[in-house]
Amino acid sequence: MGFFKITQDETMMRMRWLMTAVIVFSILNTLAGQPETFWHNPAMAMRGDGLSINNPTNHTFEFFLGSGWLPFTGASLVYLLSAFLLVSVLPRRLALVTILTIIFGHYYGASNWLAVRWHLGIEGAFFYGLAVAAGIAIAAYPAIGDNTALKKLRWIMLFAMLADACVTLWGQPTAYWHNTAMVDEGNTLSRFLLMKGWYTYLLGQAVICFAFYRLVSVLPNLWGIIIALCFTLAGFTGTSNWFFYRWIMGMEAPVIFGSVLSVAIVFAMFPAGKKTKKTTVQAGEFQAKPGRLCSLC
Repeated sequence: MGFFKITQDETMMRMRWLMTAVIVFSILNTLAGQPETFWHNPAMAMRGDGLSINNPTNHTFEFFLGSGWLPFTGASLVYLLSAFLLVSVLPRRLALVTILTIIFGHYYGASNWLAVRWHLGIEGAFFYGLAVAAGIAIAAYPAIGDNTALKKLRWIMLFAMLADACVTLWGQPTAYWHNTAMVDEGNTLSRFLLMKGWYTYLLGQAVICFAFYRLVSVLPNLWGIIIALCFTLAGFTGTSNWFFYRWIMGMEAPVIFGSVLSVAIVFAMFPAGKKTKKTTVQAGEFQAKPGRLCSLC
């Protein structure tokens, strides 16, 4: 019955609470972002992309939100508790992948609220991503003994950033290839580069990727991990926006992409078998050993 043993790993418990915070932030944004009419008529509920829950575009599971704030809050709490308990009993690596996948999904959902409903644009999503990246890095850092994780995370960061660049080019309208003024892109810098031509855009992305690769390589280990995770989230968001807003693939596509990145991050940051146990010390438990002042020294 070891499969159902409640985790005592300190890193797992910190990651679990971070997951909880991200879910709660997403729930609060969903409620706070509702129009005034929602509180009198739940059928008027709004989604994070600024559309009505009745809009068939990118339709997701909004049954409880459309039934009122009380059913939505109750269902959200049940979901939160279920996720919390699930990651508490799953094997460590599977639990970590699940936690990060949930974080990626709810991070993207909350980013939509920040960018669309609260009019904070790409910058709002970026700074929220920086906060989430810092949370992941700080929660996981005690289990990372050297810079091996950072070396691997650099490549995951590059993969996410290049995925964003590739789908950005792929998603350009046919007219763009004849007239660069017809560019379709929300990021100001990327838009500027694309208007100069696709080759300028590719060169610019190569320079940006190299610059951040070098940056995270020279920063102190913890800061390097934070920046690598932050730009992984930025690449994830940029890629997911094309999936969600342009190609109308629903929330399934961002979640799947987030799960792929989650698997890579777990194998990069959490070596197999390396755990941090929560322990307690009782009086008389330790005895001094010869040649040492005490067993705790």
